[in-house]
This record gives sequence, structure tokens and C-alpha cells, in this order.
Amino acid sequence: MLRKWKRIIAAVLSSAMIFTCAGCTSGKNTAYALTVDGYQVKAGIYIYYSYTALTEAKNLAAGQDENLDVTDEDALKKVKLEGKDFLDYVKDKTTESCINHVAVIKHFDELGLSLTDEEKEEINDYVESNWEANEDMFEGNGIGKDSLKEIMTSSYKSDAIFKAYYGEDGSENVTDDQLKEYYTENNARVRYIDMDLHDADGNDLDDAGKKEIQDMADDFLKRAKAASDEKEMLEKFNEFQEEYDEFVTNQAAEASGEEETIEAETEAETEEETTEAVAEEEAEDNESDSEETADEESETEESDEEAVTTAPESAESEETTTTTTTSPYESEKIISVVTTEEGTKEEDVNYTPSKKCYDWIFNDAETGVPAIVEDEDTMYVIVRFDITERMTEDDLWTESNVENVRYDMFSDDLQDMLESWGNEYEVVKNEKAYKRYDPLKIEAE
Repeated sequence: MLRKWKRIIAAVLSSAMIFTCAGCTSGKNTAYALTVDGYQVKAGIYIYYSYTALTEAKNLAAGQDENLDVTDEDALKKVKLEGKDFLDYVKDKTTESCINHVAVIKHFDELGLSLTDEEKEEINDYVESNWEANEDMFEGNGIGKDSLKEIMTSSYKSDAIFKAYYGEDGSENVTDDQLKEYYTENNARVRYIDMDLHDADGNDLDDAGKKEIQDMADDFLKRAKAASDEKEMLEKFNEFQEEYDEFVTNQAAEASGEEETIEAETEAETEEETTEAVAEEEAEDNESDSEETADEESETEESDEEAVTTAPESAESEETTTTTTTSPYESEKIISVVTTEEGTKEEDVNYTPSKKCYDWIFNDAETGVPAIVEDEDTMYVIVRFDITERMTEDDLWTESNVENVRYDMFSDDLQDMLESWGNEYEVVKNEKAYKRYDPLKIEAE
């Protein structure tokens, strides 16, 4: 939740996201939208959370009805989300976000936490740059500079609370072994060759074409299984990719007639070179008796010898400057377990590289044992490797990746905490503000 919250805040505050909210400037009686446990939530903060709730609601509504025009206010008002009218759903979500906002502020103080000078500077720089770029827009919509700063500060405070519970040396005593176990259970290290079962024009291959792909896949699989270890198998897969890419290129060239064109051009070039060589030879024969020409040829030979002498040094220098080192894992994929929101349609879920391969990876694959998985449109030669082999500090287990695993593992737990704290708060809505700040009047340009 926390990383997602921070990303949304950053997006909304950036100059790419612009509010246009008719009649949103706050008046004396609507400067605060609600009071949570005695804390008055500014109208600007409420408007911001209204926008995020509106965006979420539109996405949910579009998921329920793909033909819905989310720009049609009348159509949206007829939508039901979780048994609520569309506008009621948006307002309730906005209220929940405001309560969580206050829970972060209050609990941050209760835990005795503080932000670093560097973090405070980051917040100020971010607010100043966005305010300078969009001051008229923000003020015209009732979003003051203090509201911007409070929203951004809240995101930093939520991170601090998270670390106090689940960070290194946090009160929940999360161990490195717990994080590694979670990561290995929810991620797979995979290498595959995907072989398209269509021709160059996008049509399904005929039986002969499909057999050609099948034979190639069988050959790749046989050679992969013959590898003595993981390193050799990775090298084999790189070879397979080069061979398949060359096959595709040749097939495309053949289909477009490029091979015939290339052959014709090659023959023409060869004939031209032969003609030029004969002409040069005749010219040299005609001048062979001339003493002056002989002297010139002698000078030319000396010049050529110098060129031959210096050429290797130049070549060696160029070779030295262009030498590069590539990672043996550069073509691998790290595939994560797919998680979806409740009610998500199966056809809306994206699997890597495909649903059938995904199921094989997480249900049927044996570590280090390659296989062929055929989908409707693609044939895969694929293998799942031991991911722990790459979980080192300079590869998959860097400090930043470890922190990402923490958030993936525990952010929902902290969200539950925030909601439990919020349930204890007294909430008093300013009905005039709720009526005035109509979320459907907020648009993004």
C-alpha cells in the first residue's frame, strides 16, 4: 500500500496531472472537509483523495462493463460498485483515505518518529518545484501549498512507520530468512526461446511449417538436456536464440524475395570487380617497360610496406577499446506470481510469457530440467533455474530489492493496522464540503 500510495501522490502532484475542478475553490465554511479524532482535514487534501478515489472507481466500473464511457457523468451515476451508487462509493473511499491520512500523522507522533533532514529537503524541493509550475491551477482548485506539503509528508511518514514495524531491527523482528523464503516462493528464474507458429505475414503455419518448428524445438531440447551444468545450458540457450533468429530472418527474406535480390546484387558486384581487375592488369602490363613508372611502383611498394607495418597496431588498439563483458544472465526472466484484486476477470490478467507457460513454471517445472511447452500461437523451449543461485548482494539480493520484498510482504499488514487505528477515531463530516466538492467535476488533463 505504501509504495503504491507514494507513486500515486507523485503522479498527482507532477505537472503531468492537472486538476480542473469547477467550483472547487474553498470558502470559509468549507475550508475543512471533515474532522478525524479532532484533526481537521483541509479541503485541498480531501480534493486530492477525491481524485484518487474517482480514478479507482472509474477503473472498477470499466472492468464491470467494457462498453462504459467513463467520461459520461450520467452513465457513471447509474453504476453500482460493491452495492453502492457510484458517487457514494467515491465519497466513502475518499473518507477512508482521509482517515488513513490522519492515522499516519497521529501514529507517527505516537511512535516518536522523525524525518531526516535529507527527507525534509526532498519534500520541500518537490513541493516547491510543483507549486512553481502549477500555482494558479492548484490555488484555483482549492489546493494550497500547505496541503501539497502535508500530502507528500504523509507518504514519507508512512514509510517511517512501516520501517518501525517491518524494517531491519523493526518491532516485528522480520528476518532475512523470512524475506528470502517469501521471494523464492513468489518468483521464478526462467530462460526460454519463444518460437512463433505464424509465417511472415502473420498467418498460421501449415503442417509442414509447424513440423519445421517442432523439429527445431526437439533439437534444442535434446541439446539442452545434454548440457553438463547450468552454465553450459545457459550457453546452449544463447546458441538456440541465435539459430532461431537466423532462421526467422531467412524465412522473412525468402518470403519477400530478398534472397534472390541479394544473390543478383552479389553476382553483379563480383562481375564488376573482375572487370576492374582485368583492366588494372592490362594497364600495368602496358606501363611495365617505362623506367619512370618502375620508380613510381617502387615508391608505392615502400608506402604499402609502411601501411602493412602500422595496420596491426591500429587494429590492436581498436580491439582493446571495444572489448565488453556481458552478464551470463542477461537473457533470463524473473517472473513473479500473479496477484489480482477480487473480481478481476481472467481475460484481464497478463501472464508472462503466457498462461500455459506460467502454469508450467509454477506447477510442473523441475529445477534445471528443460521442456517444450506449446501454446496456441507459440512453442516454447523453456527451463526454470534455481533462483537462490542469483540471490547475492550484487545481483538479485541488493539492498533496494530486499526493501521491495519487505513492502510486497508486509504492506497489506500495515494497511490493516491503519484501518484498525482509524476505526477508533470519531469522524465528523462537513456536509457542505462534501456537497460542494463534487468528484465528477474533477478531470485530469
